[in-house]
Amino acid sequence: METQKIEKEMLRRLPIDCLWEGLVIKDNLYNHTGETLLLPKGEQLTADRIRRLYNFNRGDQNIMIYEDVYYDILTDEHITPEVRQQLTEAGSGYRQLTQHVGGMLRNAEAWLKNDELEKLVQEISEKLVVIDPVTIFSCINFPRPMDESLQRHSLNVAFMNGMIGRWMELPQKDIRSLVMAGLLHDIGKTKIPEEILNADRKLTPEEFAVIKKHPVYSYEMLGDRFEDAIRDAVRHHHEKLDGSGYPDGLKGNQISLYARITALSDIYDAMISERSYKGAVLPFQVFDMFYREEFQGLDRKLVMLFLKHIRKHFVCSKVIMSDGTVAYIRYIPVNDAVHPLMEQHGWVRQTDDLWYCKEMLTL
Repeated sequence: METQKIEKEMLRRLPIDCLWEGLVIKDNLYNHTGETLLLPKGEQLTADRIRRLYNFNRGDQNIMIYEDVYYDILTDEHITPEVRQQLTEAGSGYRQLTQHVGGMLRNAEAWLKNDELEKLVQEISEKLVVIDPVTIFSCINFPRPMDESLQRHSLNVAFMNGMIGRWMELPQKDIRSLVMAGLLHDIGKTKIPEEILNADRKLTPEEFAVIKKHPVYSYEMLGDRFEDAIRDAVRHHHEKLDGSGYPDGLKGNQISLYARITALSDIYDAMISERSYKGAVLPFQVFDMFYREEFQGLDRKLVMLFLKHIRKHFVCSKVIMSDGTVAYIRYIPVNDAVHPLMEQHGWVRQTDDLWYCKEMLTL
């Protein structure tokens, strides 16, 4: 009985949609509860067998399979990165949160006045405790649809603000406030014309001047219903320590901790997002850019704390490499994050221009 219990705990849930005709099952395949054997090891799937799997589960669209086979299937060329991402977002709850944030942005004025906003902040804060940072970053790093750009950016900055607050060991009240600031920092963009906000090209100087008004719009929309620290972070997340930022040209200690944290989160997500005029940048490249101080005016202590914890959490993560194989991150050099050391079949090898990390595998 104990052996059966241990084996059941090793099973992973897999959507039937991830199976394909001709797939040879390398280990036993069970129903969605893991209690009934559906297909034995070595069986080949046919269209009829896949159809019967759907019918047997009576509405549940999942089967259970052992972990090694689970990863073999999900890293097969039949499964696209988009499908893997959908599974990650659904399993972590990230997808549902993006929908909630989208609803907030579509009805911004109403949300700023009711309790739904507090519930959303609470939900995000709870996810920070139960979801590991690598899974959160996997959701953040994946290319996003243009029509979901603002809602995902708002959610991503909220998540990153909360993670940084946790890494700084701030009180829970401060962490919740940081999540709120991240969630609302760009709410003023709802007042920017869509043809500018969603332009699929580089903005003109005149259009960028319009975009630069969004921190003030966000600040004004918050009114006096939020604590000063949140309103300050919303207004000043584009300020720079050297005084070159906007809208108020603050410098040094004039910029609050919340604003400095939000600035870091905002820049990371902006750099990692994919736009038609700027290709997506791999996370390791962004880590390296942060280390080399390529982003003017950020708080260096915060940057180094961020990189320290990122390196700690990413080590031992499973990654799909550029050749389609799977490897584990073993070490991320402090001064060369672009080329982490990977372990594969007991051998450790450093990445290069031909063999590099392509996709985090967090399923």
